[in-house]
Amino acid sequence: MTYSVAIVLIALVILLLLYAIWIAYLILINHQHKPKAVLGQNDDLIVFATQSGQAEHYARQTAQQLERIGQSMSVVDIQYLTVEQLRAANKVLWFVSTYGEGDAPDTARLAIKTIFSDSSLDLSHQSYAILALGDKRYTHFCQFGQVINQYLQQHHAKALFDMVCVDHLKRADLNLWTQSLEQITKQQFTVVEPEQNWQPFILKNRVCLNTGSQGNPIYQIQLSYAESTTWSSGDILEVQCGNRLEDIQVFLQAQQPTVNEDLLVALQFKNLRQVPEQLLNESFKDWIQRFDNLAMREYSIASIPEQGNVELVVRQEITATGLGLGSGWLTEYATLEQNILARIRSHPSFHLKASHQPLILIGNGTGIAGLVAHLVQRQQWNEPQNWLIFGERQQQFDHLYKDQIQLWQAQGFLPEVDYAFSRDQAEKIYVQHILQQKSAQLLSWIDAGAAIYVCGSLKGMAQEVEQTLLSLLGAEQLAQLKLEGRYQRDVY
Repeated sequence: MTYSVAIVLIALVILLLLYAIWIAYLILINHQHKPKAVLGQNDDLIVFATQSGQAEHYARQTAQQLERIGQSMSVVDIQYLTVEQLRAANKVLWFVSTYGEGDAPDTARLAIKTIFSDSSLDLSHQSYAILALGDKRYTHFCQFGQVINQYLQQHHAKALFDMVCVDHLKRADLNLWTQSLEQITKQQFTVVEPEQNWQPFILKNRVCLNTGSQGNPIYQIQLSYAESTTWSSGDILEVQCGNRLEDIQVFLQAQQPTVNEDLLVALQFKNLRQVPEQLLNESFKDWIQRFDNLAMREYSIASIPEQGNVELVVRQEITATGLGLGSGWLTEYATLEQNILARIRSHPSFHLKASHQPLILIGNGTGIAGLVAHLVQRQQWNEPQNWLIFGERQQQFDHLYKDQIQLWQAQGFLPEVDYAFSRDQAEKIYVQHILQQKSAQLLSWIDAGAAIYVCGSLKGMAQEVEQTLLSLLGAEQLAQLKLEGRYQRDVY
């Protein structure tokens, strides 16, 4: 090799080395500036656990927003979640509701039995966030969300940010969730919103069902609706609470002397108890637009579409400051023929199955609404194997739907009816005592495939019924009924 050839080869090697260094430098720079995908990997999950559909709505709304910014995640109903899916996921967003007094949704029963009883699961590679839906009126606020959070921490998963607890779908709580997502994705999100399918229902009839009762008045409310409206027995009517006309007039007169029809309408559903401070030079119209709406209230529907009306059973709630927000609006403040702003919410976990299985219906008080709707539906299906166990105070005053129930009995459609009127004898009798007295019949019906549906108050009635079923059936059989969808509850 000549000297000149050697020089050329050395020069080529140096050029190749410089080129390799340059390529490595470009790769490093590109890696450093490439946005880190906090969410949206192949195995990332959005898991929802819902009793009434709200958690699913927020889960899917969030999934759509992530999709728009190029971060796709698989959406999974918790009842179909597997251990393998959870183990493989690097990121998980949980949307979970709490039902009743701290219970998990019915759809989460299998996951609790399988996934959340697994103490060996290693989630140290996983990050997560939780949106927990609840209601502070109950003692164990967002309890199921707390349970999920504790389980994930025990298995070494890392929180992307603190769990967000939402009280009765309050906008401020939902805003916090949105802001937290924005911080980790570095993208702008729109605020997750409740479904906005409000529609006008017309108040057609209002009758007190328990005049003379020792308890608070109970009213049967009948509403008409648009022809396109439909629902199933077991569904819920969400009602936007409204203000008394007198309260709106008092508020307006304190703010400005002119009271007109447009302002009365604008303030119909606004919270006049807690109003924001009016800004400097802000018009009155712009100011009231910033008011929060009053809360909504939920009521079991006591009818099916074939009956031509939405029927509710509402007990007046009487507080130190007057009637309750929802019960006062429906039973006294709203006038006949007035529009009631409301929406029907599907409640699939309390729907009936179209089957020949016997049906045991247990409830008290205004829980008669959900039970009556199911009986009307069963009559439509020509299914006569029905047993009603119902409790109230006094037979003379609190025999709700007496005529209809007696008609069903005479027709042979409701062969078994038992009442527990607690105040008609010295020793109080409740529905759980009927279950104990007729335990042999209860076991016989369950052996024949009967389903149990419970509707009414959570504290007292529903809790005592569950304890009685546990003592009569045992924990294993009751758990099996839950898994098979043969033990359902709509309690509050």
